[in-house]
Amino acid sequence: MKKALLLCHTHNDLGLIRSLRKLGYYIISTGNKDDLIGQKFVDEFIKADYSDKDLILSIAKDKGIDAICQCCNDYAVYTASYVAEKLGLPGYDSYETTLLLHNKDKFKEFTKKYNIISPVSKGFDNYSDAIEYIQKCNSFPLIVKPVDASAGNGINRIDNPSEGSATVKLAFEKSKSKRIVVEPFIEGTQHGFCTFLKDQKVISYCSNNEYSIINKYRVEIDTYPSDNCVLVKDLLIEEIEKIARILHLKDGIFHLQYIFSEGKPYILEVMRRILGNMYSVPATLLTEFDWDYWETRAKCGLPLDSIPTQTCEEGYYAYKALLAGRNGILKRVIIPQRYDKHLIGKCLLHSPGYEITNYKSDPVGFMFLNFSSIGEMKTFLIDEYDNDAVKIMDND
Repeated sequence: MKKALLLCHTHNDLGLIRSLRKLGYYIISTGNKDDLIGQKFVDEFIKADYSDKDLILSIAKDKGIDAICQCCNDYAVYTASYVAEKLGLPGYDSYETTLLLHNKDKFKEFTKKYNIISPVSKGFDNYSDAIEYIQKCNSFPLIVKPVDASAGNGINRIDNPSEGSATVKLAFEKSKSKRIVVEPFIEGTQHGFCTFLKDQKVISYCSNNEYSIINKYRVEIDTYPSDNCVLVKDLLIEEIEKIARILHLKDGIFHLQYIFSEGKPYILEVMRRILGNMYSVPATLLTEFDWDYWETRAKCGLPLDSIPTQTCEEGYYAYKALLAGRNGILKRVIIPQRYDKHLIGKCLLHSPGYEITNYKSDPVGFMFLNFSSIGEMKTFLIDEYDNDAVKIMDND
């Protein structure tokens, strides 16, 4: 039986596990935690830090794997491309290209060099230079980001030079590589645009609006499709295919986030992996394109001859993260009756008794929803927003 090494098994990776099983692989997974939701669905678990690329390489050699499959994390993409390059496995861009695309400072240097539509950023690897740059800036607001953090960690806006010190310090603390970027803060709406590349051409796409309510730098709700997809899709596809040609990108997912401002899209960051918040569940319903399955085939180096190439966006879908309103011990999750008409699925990640220590970034689960129109969807989820499903035990 063919062996595949999957670098983690969170809720976000369930679609990859399903696809590997469908393709007949013996699934070996890794990770630091041995109690994640996907562990019961794999054949073998090895407790190992998937960000340690040489450790994972050693495991891959020892197990004689036929394929490596990243999970929903940029560090897993680094490791998977590194191992694939060392062992001659298919499915991945070069390690150098992977680092370029998934580190904000490297990617922004690339966009500037090749005139890709993106805010002009300045990268820093030390505190003093970053503070000096901010002090000399003539235009505010700015936004400061770690180059390699996820879920909004370490990202903050600066409205004047006096706010620079604490913001820069936090960004460096949250960066594993101790590098940050500073760029203009663009007022606008935030969106996602997920594509699938085959032979460096976009053959399928999925668009969405992103809403960050409880934590303004971590997406809580995605609604599909995006409001402005018709206006921006051709330009974004042109830019993606340009990047793919320059970097000789392999087949698979190419996702980007963008800000839509004054009629134009500005690319914030890109990634070559499945998305968080179980993004592929509504994305697959919207497009009838199985994002997890085709990404798994691509990463395993399997033929894509029968892949659909005439997909379109049809319908109105959303996910909503179930977040607590404060830290504490989870009492229960009760989805309000008002959701019954629209609820098509849910995934609960924690049981009563679970301790929530960072409620703004630690979802208890997700709801998947369907609507009859984009207006109904926005009114229900955004205009009439509620956050009353997750109940925390009283202090007494």
